[in-house]
Amino acid sequence: MKREGGQALVEFALVLPLLLLVSMLVVTIGEIARDRLVLEHAASEGARSGSLFNDNLKIRQTVAATVRPLDPARVAVTIDPEGPPRPRGSLVTVRLSYREPLALGLVGLPPFVVTGASVRMMENIGL
Repeated sequence: MKREGGQALVEFALVLPLLLLVSMLVVTIGEIARDRLVLEHAASEGARSGSLFNDNLKIRQTVAATVRPLDPARVAVTIDPEGPPRPRGSLVTVRLSYREPLALGLVGLPPFVVTGASVRMMENIGL
């Protein structure tokens, strides 16, 4: 009679790295999707603030407050056109980018850049 008790352990040891890799990929994809939603929302709120107040500092403050689940220091904000005055009826575009540190960075993969953007028409109500 042969002992086969160790066979299941060996098979599990062979499959375990693959299971861990797949689970890390699922978590990473979830993080990237969450970051994309946060950036889109923050860009929309920043563009809304810019369309109302026509102030780049207020746009950056709004983005920093709205992007809170992420690290605000790693969020790059681009405002187009860059400075006030922006005439009423023109467009203001807020683009955000965030370098997502990947858990798979141990394998040598570079950080993934997630972006979000929003465009609004200037209202200049000056509140």
